[in-house]
Amino acid sequence: IYLARPCQYSMLNTALLCPRDYWTGKRFAPEVIDAYDDLLDNLARAYNIDGFELIGFSGGAAVAALLAERREDVVTLRTVAGNLDHAAFNRLHRVSPMPQSLNPADKAARLVHLPQHHFLGGRDKIVRPEVLQSFRAAMGPSRCVHQSTIAEAGHNDGWAEHWPALLARPVDCEAR
Repeated sequence: IYLARPCQYSMLNTALLCPRDYWTGKRFAPEVIDAYDDLLDNLARAYNIDGFELIGFSGGAAVAALLAERREDVVTLRTVAGNLDHAAFNRLHRVSPMPQSLNPADKAARLVHLPQHHFLGGRDKIVRPEVLQSFRAAMGPSRCVHQSTIAEAGHNDGWAEHWPALLARPVDCEAR
């Protein structure tokens, strides 16, 4: 099941269907994460799912990490060009902070035992390695967290052709 974050792919410019706040400062607001949490609960009940492998791209990585932190049924977390610390991201880009949004870096320590693999693009000028470094520093040492850089990938390009091989990489808690 693919879930976009609110307004991610919407071309709707009406305040009723896509309120500006949820595209800007409230991207990862508690009510946004609550809605996704409820959706996963409904999916688990409807389809008898006992474990989720979450994968998030860009801002969707923040949503996936925030869900993983609060749920007991998340078995792995993968991110692609993931904004896992919006405070660090916003400082790097000199843009407004998002105080109404939850920040995965603030919850990172609770993810220390969850198997994770984070993929960075070597040509990504949007989500730079410092963002993942900040998230990992907030988490502390973990044998469960792995990362890979795909040299030729940018933020929005270079992922599709590599995805089958990236998806096959282990997500575990073993030392590498």
